[in-house]
Parts: sequence; C-alpha cells; structure tokens
Amino acid sequence: MKKKVIIGIIVAVVVVGIVGLRVSARNKGNFVAVKTAKVTKGNINAYLSTTATIKSKNGKNYFIPQQGKVKTVNVKVGDKVKKGDVLVTYQVQDLSGPVKQAQISLNTAESQKQDLLNTVSSNNQKLSDINNQINDTKNQINKLTDQQKKDPNFQKDGGATQLQQLNSTLSQLNTSKSSIPDSSEKLKQADNQIKLAQVNLDTANTNAAQSTDKNVADFDGVVTVVNAVVGSSQAVGASSSAGSSSAGAAVTIEDQSNLQAEVNLDKYSASEVKVGQTSDLTFANKDYKGKVSYVAPAAETTTSTSGQTTILPADIDIDAPQDGLVEGFDADVNILIGQVNDIIKVPTESIKTDKSGKNYVFVVLNNKAVQKEVQLGLQSDTEAQINSGVNIGDKVILNPSASMQNGTAVKDSTSTGGK
Repeated sequence: MKKKVIIGIIVAVVVVGIVGLRVSARNKGNFVAVKTAKVTKGNINAYLSTTATIKSKNGKNYFIPQQGKVKTVNVKVGDKVKKGDVLVTYQVQDLSGPVKQAQISLNTAESQKQDLLNTVSSNNQKLSDINNQINDTKNQINKLTDQQKKDPNFQKDGGATQLQQLNSTLSQLNTSKSSIPDSSEKLKQADNQIKLAQVNLDTANTNAAQSTDKNVADFDGVVTVVNAVVGSSQAVGASSSAGSSSAGAAVTIEDQSNLQAEVNLDKYSASEVKVGQTSDLTFANKDYKGKVSYVAPAAETTTSTSGQTTILPADIDIDAPQDGLVEGFDADVNILIGQVNDIIKVPTESIKTDKSGKNYVFVVLNNKAVQKEVQLGLQSDTEAQINSGVNIGDKVILNPSASMQNGTAVKDSTSTGGK
C-alpha cells in the first residue's frame, strides 16, 4: 500500500514538472518585438512647409485719367522699360475750371460763416446789455416795493407811477431779449456747407491731378499688363504675362529683378510665422534662401464658387542671386518657425497621447515596456524636445501599438532585424 502511494506521488510530481516546463517554455516566448531609438542630446529645427507664389516686390498699375482717351500705346507685354519712359499718352480735358469753381464755393461758404459769427457776436453783446438793464430795473423795482411797504405817502409822492413805469420797462426789455435769435442751428448748417465745399474741392483737385496726359514709368521694369486701346476711355484689354492683380489698369510694370514670395497662412499657422524668420525655397529643383519680411495685420476673406477662404498674407524676401525664378509660379517653402540647441530629444514617432492630453513614451527596461509621462517642448516633423520624463541613453519604443501596456514583455529587434 505504501509503495502504491509513493509511486502515485512520484507520478504526480513528474506530471506537474512536465506541465510547468511547458508553461515556462510558452511564457518564455510570449513577448512583443519592438524597434527602439535612444534618447539623445542635440538640436531641433521646426519648419512650416507650404507653398508660395513668386511675385515682384516692386510693381505699379497705371490708369486712364478721368475724362481722358487713349492717344498712343507705346509698349506691349514683355517690353523692358526704363524709368521715365512714356508708356501711354492721352487726350484730356482742362480740369482747372472745376477746381476754381470749387475753390470759390469754399470761399463763399467760409465767408458766410464769418458773417454769421459776426452777427452772433453782435447779438451776444446786445443780450449782455439787455441782461444788465433787466438786472438794474429789477433792483429799482425791489427798492420801490420796499419803500411802498414802509412809506404811507408813497402813492402821493408819485412812487406808484414810477413803479408802473419800471415794470413797463422790464416787460419791454424781456421782449427785446426774446427777439434775439438762437444761431446755433445756423452755425451747424454753415459748418456742413464748408465741409461739403471742401470735399468738392478735394475731388476736383484729385481729378485734375489724375488728368495727366501720359503715363511715365517710375522705375526700371518689365511690362506685364497692357489693357489700353487707342481711342478708348476705359481699359478694355486683358493681356497679362504674370496673372497679377491689375483689373482696370491701362498698363502694369513690375521690377522682375527684385522678386519675393507671397505665402497665404491659415488660422493654424498664422501665429507661428514672424517677421525675420529664415526660409528655404525650392523652385524648379533649385534652392534659394529668404527671410520673412512682412506679415499682414489682419486676415483677408475671399469668396469663390467653392465658398469662402480666409487667409493671412505674408511676404518672404528672396536673397540674391534670383536667377531661374519666374514670376507667377509657385515655389515650395520651408519657414524656420522654431529652433532649440543642446536639448534632450526623441523621435516624434515614439510619443503617445492619452485621452486626458498627457504625453508619454515607453522605455525598455529589463525587457519590459515601462510607460513614462514626458513634458514636451519644441516639436518638428521628426523629433520632439523632452523637458522631463526620460534620460539620455534610455531606449524608447518607436510606434508603440495601441495594445502596448506598462509592463508588457518586449524584445528589442532594432539591431537584429527582427530575428
């Protein structure tokens, strides 16, 4: 009986041992293969990648003068012009007459107001004199009234008659006072007449100034638009080599030796771009350098068939040489929006974010994934600055899966190719 029990115990031990070995072998192979990267120290440059339109930094539209007709057109699209060259000549009317008439109207309005001011001043003096007389008369009436109460012979001495005369004088003075007109409304009307006359004069002067008999180039450049036609009083053509905004212009010239790039920023990138930031541009497989020179103070909204678009324009000055750039085309642009040096960094593909917005990475420690919360700084497309949470030399897991948890058994396959 004892032998049977001993044999049973031995069998049970053997079975348990075999099962244990199988479980141990199974657990030994239960790991997740991962790729890692070391936490390093270095620099990060963050760029905003977008496109920009190449345009002239110096351009001007020239317009047909009011009440003028095109006499001659001396240029065509593509012509190179020098400062002082005559672009277009016009037949114009003499607009000095309307200027003189507007000046006369202004002088008349100002003279009428001055006459009114003189009348107001005179009336104010009259009003002051009458008020003084009223006060004197009231004082005399008050004295006689007091005397009447005390003097029983007041009636016999002619006091009542004198009092009656003073009251009559007071009534006449009040009537005279009420007859003096209030000129405040007339003064407002006079001011309005002066303002209107001034507007008319300014308009007449502007029309006369614009009524030039020719358009002269203000700088060396290239003609990009010609909308002037001989005999026409309006820009009727629509020829343009650069697609520039020049609606209604008779001629447009642009300095194509001094080009810049215009970027349209959306609401997400608008706050990141600042004047002075350096930029890298690529056009037709050629690289150029530049710097942000202007950021508009307010966004612009345009409406098209596809809906409304709101953008914030910004300009980039392109460094010389500018050989190869063509106005009107797009260029690829990378604007340096952030730069940090000598900091701790990790690949951005190692960072995860939980539902609460906290950022974390998984560090490999003793063949296990250890979750560590990190505080981030500047981020680029490929790297992120770590302010706290990991140390230089730590191995962080790249692209951790959604099922990765704190304590998951892992095997680093970075150096073994996953074998």
